[in-house]
Amino acid sequence: MVATDGAVLVTSGLGSCLGVALYHPTTGVGGLLHAMLPEAADRPGADEKFVVDGIDALVDALAAAGAPPDGLHAKVAGAAQMIEFDLGEDAGSVGERNVAAAEAALADRDIPLVDADTGGARGRSLRFETDTGTLHVSYAGGETIVL
Repeated sequence: MVATDGAVLVTSGLGSCLGVALYHPTTGVGGLLHAMLPEAADRPGADEKFVVDGIDALVDALAAAGAPPDGLHAKVAGAAQMIEFDLGEDAGSVGERNVAAAEAALADRDIPLVDADTGGARGRSLRFETDTGTLHVSYAGGETIVL
């Protein structure tokens, strides 16, 4: 979802999923992605279901809304380890792989990652103020931090 009018974007239920907030400080345009898996790799589903493909879709949508890619900033939150899976040696949890995919995708696009709150074992919900780039991260249990 992208907003150009200072709207607050919200997503909830981030377990191993990763929330990626992109915003352009000068234009006040911002967007929020809630991605489940690192990349599509021939899996079915909307681009926004995947970190890498979703970042591409979000960057394109922000550009169409008047936020040039060269001025974007990023914040990410989520990627908790909610369930233990045996994915093989050195595979990492789904959350860890989501964070690595986001860091690589953002670096490839020269979008600075200015703040992050990832990992742990608690779910999160996000409230993103698109005009200021302020990201409120609320943990299951009531604690809220601001990035």
